[in-house]
Order: sequence, then C-alpha cells, then structure tokens
Amino acid sequence: MVTTALKRPQSFAADRDLPGATDLLAGAGAERVARFLEERGLDPHRVEPVQAHYRPGRWLAVCFRTGAVDRTSGRPVCPIVTVECRGGESDMVWAFPDDPALPGLVAATDAELVRRRLRPRPAGVTVEPLRYRPRRRAVLRYRLHDGRVLFGKVVKPGRGQRLLDLNEALGATGLKLALPAGRVARGALVLPCLPGNSLRNLLLTGRLLPIPDRVAALSEDLHRLCSPLLASGEMAADRSAIRRRVDPATALCAAQMVARLLPGEGCVAGRVAEAVIAWAEESEPHEEWIVHGDLYENQVLVDRESLGLIDLDDLGSGDPLLDAANFTAHLLVLGASGQPAGARILRYREELQASFCRRLDADPAALAWREAYCLLRLVSGPFRVLHPDWPRRMSDRLALAATAVRSRR
Repeated sequence: MVTTALKRPQSFAADRDLPGATDLLAGAGAERVARFLEERGLDPHRVEPVQAHYRPGRWLAVCFRTGAVDRTSGRPVCPIVTVECRGGESDMVWAFPDDPALPGLVAATDAELVRRRLRPRPAGVTVEPLRYRPRRRAVLRYRLHDGRVLFGKVVKPGRGQRLLDLNEALGATGLKLALPAGRVARGALVLPCLPGNSLRNLLLTGRLLPIPDRVAALSEDLHRLCSPLLASGEMAADRSAIRRRVDPATALCAAQMVARLLPGEGCVAGRVAEAVIAWAEESEPHEEWIVHGDLYENQVLVDRESLGLIDLDDLGSGDPLLDAANFTAHLLVLGASGQPAGARILRYREELQASFCRRLDADPAALAWREAYCLLRLVSGPFRVLHPDWPRRMSDRLALAATAVRSRR
C-alpha cells in the first residue's frame, strides 16, 4: 500500500461519547479509506480529507478526496470516499455516489440514464459533480451535447417530492425560482439553469451591483406572490424546517460545537447562545411570511435588472427577519474574511440592513440579535471545509457573533 495523506487537519479534543472521532482526522480515517480502495482493486497514492460534518457525541462524517490506479486497467481514478462513525455503531465507509441516505444519487450520476429521462431527449449528457454533503444532498451539472446546461439536485426522497410539489404550486408566480422541472429517480431532481451571475461573484469581483433596496425587496416579492399559492394544505402545514425560525436548540448545538472544537472559546459561545435565546423569548414574533429559509448572497442570481433565487429546499412559512439576518450575517463574514473587496462588501451590507429594516418595518435591534444567532451558526464553517487554519478562522467568526451581542445591548 502506498498512501500519502496530503492534508492532515488539526484535530480536536477527544469526544468520550464518540470514541475514534478524533482519529478520523488524525490519520485513522485516511488509513481506512486506503484499505477500502485496496479491497476494490485500486492502489491509492493520495488520500486527503476535505469535509467534516460533526455532531458532538453523535456522529462524525469525513469526506476524503483520493487518487488511485485501477490494478486491472492501469486507469487513474479519483473517487470521493466518506468515513462515518456513530456512537455505538460500526464505522460506515462508502464511495460517491453510493450514499446510504440518497437512493437517487447513483441514477443522477448515470449520464446515459439521465439522457433517457430528459425530454426532449438530448444526443448526449456529461455529468459534472459540483457539491456533495454526505447523507444530505448533492448538486450536479448536466452539460447537454446540444449546448444546453441543466442542474441535478439529489436530496432525500421526501424532500425531493416536496420540491416537486412546490414547483407545481408556484409555476405561475412570475418569479425566477430554481425549482425542479422533473426527476430522474426518487429524490433526484432536474432543475433549470437560471441566467445571471451570483451576487457573491459580483461583490468579490467589483462588478456592478443591484441596488440594496431591490435585493431586500425579494423577501416581499416572495411572500406576496407565493403566499396565496401556499396558504393551505400540506405546503402551509410544513413547519419542520428549523432554518425558517430562531431555534434555541440550534443555538445551543452551535455553542456545543464550538466548545468541543475550541475548548477555550466555549464560554464565549455559550454566552452568545444564552443572549440569543433570552432575546427570542422576550421579543414579539414578527408576522410569519413565506420565506426562502437560507437566504444569502450566493443564492441570488443577477441578470441585468432581473433577480432570481436558487436553493429553495427550505421555502415555506417562517420569520422574514431571520432570512434578512442570515443574508447580512453572511455578508459580514465574507467582508471580514480578508477579501480585497472586503470594505465594499461591508458597505453593501450596511445599506442592505437599512433596506431590510425599512421594508419589513423592523427595529434594527430585532435584526441585530437574529444576526448574532446566524453568526453563531456560521462559526463552525471553516472546520466543516477543513480549512488548514480552521481554529483561528472559527475564533474570528465567534468574535463577530460576540460583537453582535454586545452591540445589541
């Protein structure tokens, strides 16, 4: 066996309720992946952890990017392999696309099967994996040989059916929404390619931006046009998406994650969570709207004067101020991350905050404490992508959340 782990991220303190979790990043995970590949006739030469999805005391899943050679053909292959440990269970190992929770993923990555399911049927399809989160979702790009581009999204079957139902309900709104037009298998959806560039790309590259008030108006547009169509039946009854409301358990879970990964920062994270929960209990709830559920700059596509929305998995009834706070919190993290366009991004954020408050008739303090909640949830992002300097970057994000709490007071 010839295996080189090109990146061994800094690990974290032992989790007594999840023995072996720390070892997945310290080397045992790479060794387990190498054995998995060898058992399938592949000689690995590179095993690199690139994602970590963790719930302290419950589970840790680590994705590895690999490089190997097929012993039979001599052909190079680069499978993505996930190792997952759960308390009281044997480790699970699988290679993309054989995800145990996404039964439609294998079909969605089969170019010939996708070609046969599309209408009109193209001459050929090339499949390009874009994003993958184990057990949760995958996003693919389909390049049709006639030049067209579509996207594939694979989610759990129940969520996939809900997205299809949303498409049927919202087909006549006039909004540019990236909702599925069909499916190739259970939970494996086909979506249109909306025109335009992401707002994130425009911010980072210094290009012309839509006026902040127009972006803030998306919340009103979404509610005004979608509310009559989702006002009854199962669409309105769906209250399961915790992204659409401030959730005390989520705040505590985010603080627990910080305490596990950065033990010296656990008290700060706990104070942020306690403050957010107290404000949530004391505050008058905002009128519920139809909201995006995960609104931020990378979900907005700008096509000249027109705006579109993507990633509508959590669309439904919720708190519009939380959508606004999620947007401004993401911009704060992006602007404070050392990007050359940082100052421009932060100025845009300030203007967007004012626009949201005006359009939602909200006190800036009500937006501020929700922003602290969103920032706390974003703290673990650098660990999830295994950034080489994730402890410092997590600490920097936590400082932003703590500052938001102090400013609210």
